Amino acid sequence: MKNQQNLCFRGLNYNKNMDLRYFDIHSHLTEKRFDGARETIAQKMLEQGIGTISIGVDQAESQAAVDFASQHPHVWAAIGQHPVDNKEEDFDTDWYQNLYNQNTEKIVSIGECGLDYYWPKKDIEVGKSSEQEFLQERERQIVLFESQIDFAIKNNLPLMLHVRSYKDADAHQDCFAILDKKQQEHAGKIRANFHFFTEGPEIAKQIVERGFTMSFPGVITFANLDVTIQAIPLEHVMSETDSPYAAPKPFRGEDATPLMVPEIIKKIAEIKQLPEEDVRKQLLQNTQNFFNLQKYL
Repeated sequence: MKNQQNLCFRGLNYNKNMDLRYFDIHSHLTEKRFDGARETIAQKMLEQGIGTISIGVDQAESQAAVDFASQHPHVWAAIGQHPVDNKEEDFDTDWYQNLYNQNTEKIVSIGECGLDYYWPKKDIEVGKSSEQEFLQERERQIVLFESQIDFAIKNNLPLMLHVRSYKDADAHQDCFAILDKKQQEHAGKIRANFHFFTEGPEIAKQIVERGFTMSFPGVITFANLDVTIQAIPLEHVMSETDSPYAAPKPFRGEDATPLMVPEIIKKIAEIKQLPEEDVRKQLLQNTQNFFNLQKYL
């Protein structure tokens, strides 16, 4: 990181000498399990030229993500409401607008938001829930998702999507229908990334056709997603760790951190049979473009 002493926070001027080489677009370093290690990790990231976006899943975690980002020049934040992590909260537009207005230099995305049918349908399978209860839960998630799409468009921010299907890409197909409807309402202004993407090439193709992107986690280093990755133009790809989850090889069994993101880029290059440096540069450019980070780097 060059000229770090010239960087300012909370809406003040940045210089453009941020020497980032890698970017983890989705991490949860504010989780309690990183207490005591968070600042050490952040410092090592700074030394190795690794940036990240700290992710919100509800009001408390969105605030924590912004606070963490505001303390570090190489960290930004996404704010929003996860579909199932905190069912007691709705998306309070006024609260989130106030948070964004006070931190426009650090908040670069809305999310993670979207649809998650895995656990609600799993509950039906084991007899903990009914089909009628699932339909009510599905409607709750759709309302939550649509409100965040509208909020993102109002503030000219991209969406960080959490979409988890149970079977037959059910949540993904509903997500596409919602995005298509909203894209018409908002004159094509929606920008969206499908985070932790582990689906097959057919779903990937539908994402690319809509002009959206996917980010791949450490899972690709130990599960075979080669066909999917080979099918996707590199311009639609970004990298993430979703730390602390799903650490890549050779770190299996440890908590993932953004320090591990080079392993994911290395694997993408290997699968695509491209020079690793070319992939690194392209994914960094994709990240800068998608999150409008050029003004800071």
